[in-house]
Amino acid sequence: MRETAGKLNRTWLAIIGLVSLLLGISCILLASGAALGIAAATGVGVQPADPSDRALPGGFQDIFATPLAAVIVAALGVLVGLLALGWLLAQVPKRNQARTFRLHTDDAVDGQTNCEPHVISDAVEADVQRISGVNTATALLRGSASQPELNLDVKVDPRADVRSIIDQIHATVTPNLETALETPLRKTAVLVNVTNRRSRDKTAVL
Repeated sequence: MRETAGKLNRTWLAIIGLVSLLLGISCILLASGAALGIAAATGVGVQPADPSDRALPGGFQDIFATPLAAVIVAALGVLVGLLALGWLLAQVPKRNQARTFRLHTDDAVDGQTNCEPHVISDAVEADVQRISGVNTATALLRGSASQPELNLDVKVDPRADVRSIIDQIHATVTPNLETALETPLRKTAVLVNVTNRRSRDKTAVL
């Protein structure tokens, strides 16, 4: 019922992996000497370093001796920390419930009707719970009034026919919701949990 930052993670991991791959290839080419041959073949004027050459140019350490360097390093550290914190916070699963639905006809001459998503969700839950074998149901609407999405968490009795329940959801509940919203659902996801307990039951395990 909650969404995770899977797309964000895949994007950043792909970027980090690509950068790491390019750096690794560059290091291998430089260490093996193949980089010089590639540079010569492409006409890039790159000369190999002599063993007696300095790794860093003279006076390079003077750059970090100024007070401004400490400020820049601190600012970069804070920036990296904020980016890492933002990525960490993005890992918290979110419900991402839809905002208020604004329902109206194409010409909108008759005005529009504002409907909170939880009102429609309650009706969907009641509709699902009327199906034989369903103990409880939790509905979550995402998207917009023109492209709605429905997520259902259905708890069914162990003796219930799960296939029949899913078929009835797609045959009755989904069409009823589409009729109410006057638009087809963009996506419907149903999570079925087999349990003989209702979600409102309170149990303690010692």
